[in-house]
Amino acid sequence: MLKRRQVIGTVFSAAALSILPVSAQNVRKGIIVVYSRTGNTFGLAQRIHEKTGYPIIRLELVKPYAENYNDMTYLARDEIRSDARREIATKIPDLSGYTDIYVGGPYWWGGLDVPMRTFLKDQPLDGKRIHPFITSGSSSPRGAIEDIRRLCAKATIEPHFYSSSSEVSSALNNLDKWIEESLKG
Repeated sequence: MLKRRQVIGTVFSAAALSILPVSAQNVRKGIIVVYSRTGNTFGLAQRIHEKTGYPIIRLELVKPYAENYNDMTYLARDEIRSDARREIATKIPDLSGYTDIYVGGPYWWGGLDVPMRTFLKDQPLDGKRIHPFITSGSSSPRGAIEDIRRLCAKATIEPHFYSSSSEVSSALNNLDKWIEESLKG
């Protein structure tokens, strides 16, 4: 015969289990996608990875940009003005199971870099939560954020993180706060 405590304990345990349903809809899964020519933006991606555990996909190009900054920058300007594409060599996994996509890239000539634009054009990110992080030599990220909103029109664009390239290492505390906020939503 069961003792009264055993019966009450069994009832409470069953009730507790029915209150805590596990649903795949409640589970958020993230990934970090980054293009970084100089390493500044990739440094931010690494910090996001350290804080979240999310995997990083670093976009590599079939035909990389010239090492010489002047040669690269004028070509990038022309590509942005003509809405050109850059073929991505990196194999992109199926992103359908991810809810949160952290998208990082440099700000070039009034907008988001061409490799990241190519990625956003090619990937179906409808319904995803996009968390932009942008670096720039000196400009504000406004044009890059506008590009992300345009290219991810059916996604939720979350608040962005921005750092000038020269301040990346000193911006880590602010980045940590941004990461913490991005995980709450």
